Amino acid sequence: MDLDLAQVRAFTVTAELRSFSRAAERLFLTQQALSKRVRRLEDAVGAPLFVRGPRTIELTGAGERFLPHARELIRAADAAAAALATGDGRPLRLDVLDHRLAPTSLLRTLSAQDPGLTVERDARGGLGAAVDALLRDETDLAFGRVHDLGRELPPDVEHRLVRLEPLLAVLPPEHPLAAGAAVRLADLREEGLWLPSTRGPVEFRLFLERLGREFDVPLDFTGTSYGLRHTLEQARYGRHRVTLSGADMDLPRDLNLRVLPFHPAPLFPWSAVWRRDDRRPALRALVALLERVSGAEGWCAHDPDRTWLPGADRISAGAGAARR
Repeated sequence: MDLDLAQVRAFTVTAELRSFSRAAERLFLTQQALSKRVRRLEDAVGAPLFVRGPRTIELTGAGERFLPHARELIRAADAAAAALATGDGRPLRLDVLDHRLAPTSLLRTLSAQDPGLTVERDARGGLGAAVDALLRDETDLAFGRVHDLGRELPPDVEHRLVRLEPLLAVLPPEHPLAAGAAVRLADLREEGLWLPSTRGPVEFRLFLERLGREFDVPLDFTGTSYGLRHTLEQARYGRHRVTLSGADMDLPRDLNLRVLPFHPAPLFPWSAVWRRDDRRPALRALVALLERVSGAEGWCAHDPDRTWLPGADRISAGAGAARR
């Protein structure tokens, strides 16, 4: 039996998203064309792969058995495409915004899925600068938050949400809020959050400012910090203040800090961004790998009742990615 890879890919994406409409959008197909590919695959394997309900779809027993093998077929196909490199013999150039942040953690997970993944990393400190580099062909793909850049993204770039990273409270064990299971944002209305020397990307600072306004939490940007560890040392031994960190960041354990979830949990949206006209197999294979691993790992799954996103980011995340 010869399997059509386009049909297999249609099945795997639909299985991961549990939605024909969202799978069609991701694969740049009409829903009718996607359904036709899945039907043809079901005819080829001789068994239904989905139970189709009025609002939801689920895998059949045959679909559950077929899915891991389908993923391996797609992985092998993407690896074969990536073996062509970028067409000019160089690895893909990625802008990760800052080497300590979530994109570096995402790349570690991707490399575990594809040990042959080879990229060059750069960090321009903000998506606005990275987009300009994309347009100048100085980088191939960038990570960042696509809202609050101070301008609209140019029509020449394309983007996909790949991670909703929870932000966590970091505080000294002596702090009155350190004994709880979570830090309620409402409990910070007097003290606020301490975020010294936040001169980072404008989209991150504006994200924090929107958070502060919505929950009436003052943000204290005073003080000096020469890196993450310096901030945490001051929070631990000096100011005894509540600061925050991304869930995907590696924090020093020797400082004996308490790391707790917020309630509700702010989610920082990371998107992959690339030039729309860049059709190189290696780039397309990397984007496909990102989307597949993001779906399999649940990187964008969230409970809207327990999490927080600014309005524009909430719309981008979409109700389809939510879980309850």
